[in-house]
Amino acid sequence: MFCDKCQAFLEAFFSASKISASADQSENNNVAWAHHEEVLHHSLRELRITSDQLCPICRSILSSPTQWELRDLLSNDDEELDIVLEIDAKNVTFPSLFVTFNAAGGKIGRLPRRMLAVCDGFVKDEELGATLNRTAQLANDSTGSDASLELAGYWLKTCLDTHDKCRHESNSGANSWLPTRLIDVANDTIRLIETKEAVHAGDDRRYVSLSHCWGRVQIIRTLVKNLQEHKNRIDPKLLSKTFQEAVHVVRKLGYRYIWIDSLCIIQDDKSDWEAEAATMCDVYRNATLKIAAAPTSGGDVGCFQARDGLIQFPFLVELPSSPVSESKGDPTPPRSLIFTSYGRTEHSTVAPPLYGRSWVLQEQLLSPRMLIFDGPQIRWECNTSHGSERTPLGGISRHIGHSKVLRAGIFNNEEFFSIPDIASTENAARYQLQYWMSTVMDYTHRGMTKVSDRLVAIEGIAQALSRHTKKKYYAGIWEQDLWLGLLWSIAHENEFSGDVPDAFSLEHNPRVRHENAIAPSWSWVSVTVPVVYPVFDMLNLHRMCDILTVRVAGTPSAKTGSLKLSGHLRTGYIDAIYPFANREAAKSNPLMTACKPDGAKHLITYRGRSFHPHDFFVFSDTSPDTAASRFSGGQNWRLVRGTFRPDEVIPPSTQLTFLAVAQWHVGQEPPVMTRTHRSTDPITVWSIVLVPTGAADNEFRRVGYCVWEDCGWYGYNCGNKERPGRGVEREAGWKGMMAGTNLEKMGWGGEEAGNGAHKHEWVKAGETPELKRYGHWVTVAERMVTVV
Repeated sequence: MFCDKCQAFLEAFFSASKISASADQSENNNVAWAHHEEVLHHSLRELRITSDQLCPICRSILSSPTQWELRDLLSNDDEELDIVLEIDAKNVTFPSLFVTFNAAGGKIGRLPRRMLAVCDGFVKDEELGATLNRTAQLANDSTGSDASLELAGYWLKTCLDTHDKCRHESNSGANSWLPTRLIDVANDTIRLIETKEAVHAGDDRRYVSLSHCWGRVQIIRTLVKNLQEHKNRIDPKLLSKTFQEAVHVVRKLGYRYIWIDSLCIIQDDKSDWEAEAATMCDVYRNATLKIAAAPTSGGDVGCFQARDGLIQFPFLVELPSSPVSESKGDPTPPRSLIFTSYGRTEHSTVAPPLYGRSWVLQEQLLSPRMLIFDGPQIRWECNTSHGSERTPLGGISRHIGHSKVLRAGIFNNEEFFSIPDIASTENAARYQLQYWMSTVMDYTHRGMTKVSDRLVAIEGIAQALSRHTKKKYYAGIWEQDLWLGLLWSIAHENEFSGDVPDAFSLEHNPRVRHENAIAPSWSWVSVTVPVVYPVFDMLNLHRMCDILTVRVAGTPSAKTGSLKLSGHLRTGYIDAIYPFANREAAKSNPLMTACKPDGAKHLITYRGRSFHPHDFFVFSDTSPDTAASRFSGGQNWRLVRGTFRPDEVIPPSTQLTFLAVAQWHVGQEPPVMTRTHRSTDPITVWSIVLVPTGAADNEFRRVGYCVWEDCGWYGYNCGNKERPGRGVEREAGWKGMMAGTNLEKMGWGGEEAGNGAHKHEWVKAGETPELKRYGHWVTVAERMVTVV
């Protein structure tokens, strides 16, 4: 395995170290590692020879310089160099390998000292050790090599045999659930089968699913006209590169069936597509394994990637055995250390295209086990563990945070909206709901070829979770604290960072609302663009409205519904500032449309004043002047601290109805921008914005989201006139923007303002405030409305 020089180096190191016979049981307590270094090679040519002999240490040394360093500093293979190998355990639990390239015969560094490999400890899993020893003897020039799939087989067997959290009753046994159709790849043939006809009692019912990007190049599909042909035989040459390689993996792992969406669903049969789409939850939950072709942007790219597997894989160093142990006189059992290579490889900093697809989120969350072909290495993810070729029992997981919580909820049997370690049931439910909302943000920021699939593509996740909760699910929103679920919005700037930036193409999305409605207007599914939730605030918000009834009906891909609420309503007019995502507004109202989100804080200019739409919105209590006068000093418009985010284009002359949903104390500790939430702080109110449908009395549809800060909802202005980082440029123009208002009455300066003063401590959780809390100049009513 190692070249003669590396083997001698390791033997010298172990000879100088003091290693107890029981060291592998108590980790490092019985080890005194030595420091050792020596000149291993005297030229690059000498190093290349041992690297070509498949010595993993020499290969790591050779891969450590950058391409620039090899070209400009190490261009002569025959130049005399001191290539110094060093093993060091100073200030660490286990030793690490380092290399230094020096000028011959001296200590002048040609390249700086750098780490080659780090020791991850003793190998305690004998099967892993045996697997890694086998992979060292196998071809390993791509992620589809025998070595890679040998490691994949180890992960899969370990999970199936030992991971209780990754099992569920429905995907095992003679009567386990099967999709309507599968691809049979046995006996060197490929054909589509109807499972009810071809799979009988006692047959092997295990199958693998494939997650892939369709891409721009047309891939093979099952259609009405070729259905029977595919049942007879599918020509392997017609399969995309991704499909061919996925079939190879299935066969190497010892399975017979694979489920591929484009082949197992009749793509031009609407009824078949809707019926199969409704079973996506079960398709992925019951698959023994999911293969994910992560780096592929289309079927022509494939799953596999060529790379130097000798660098990707860890290597084992066997410790020398002592003749007898210190206590029993028995021979010391074989012991090995596992080293993870740090050799330089061509890793991309960009997340694979697959992670930017909305449909794939469902596949990721519902699959109990995933074998991910992730560029230059394969990865493993299951509900119990994760690993990669470099770090088979750990490393970085791509599924953390909200994804991890939802996957656990899908495969655990406990009530989802409950966390045993949290005493407060309400807080536990809020935490779980927060994870759902983060998932919604993740989902909507991904790309989707057909925006009309928005509802059905998340239905499988909801179906799986609904089996572990008594709460009902309504077109993207859960019954648990449903009022919080209403507080979605279309942001003016980046408020969520997904795995793949700009995965959702805003420029190529011409409509904010679906051409044919697929969900009620109060659901985030009713829009086609990315949405965000106030996830950092929601754990503490106090409810202000009552949900009386909820009705939803329809198919998995399209639903209608109504929501009857009771709460406080105000009316008014807003000259809306539109987010970039609203491409319709960008065409009709370019001066009132924010720039494309890029992380910077872009200001909007309105009548010579500049401000950010997260800081203020332009409001009028009464019917404003004509649109033509908005830029020339119309007297009805004024700035209100807060945020208005429209769901669609809204003419300034449209009377809007605002329904208060939630509130919270929000202040600021001067002179910095730290937020505070003291009982004496001003009140922020979160509301949804409605317009009448005209179809029935008190029936509305949602058109936006509005946050009123500094007690603005109650008719006051209790915050500081100026806050660090928030203000209106050209202060002399402030009163012009507040024309027609009595600043003293509006509460400038807070509770010391006299005529407009009021107290804040009366805000209580779960209670709708009394109408007397409003300024007497504010028109507000408490009534019931229906939102459709």
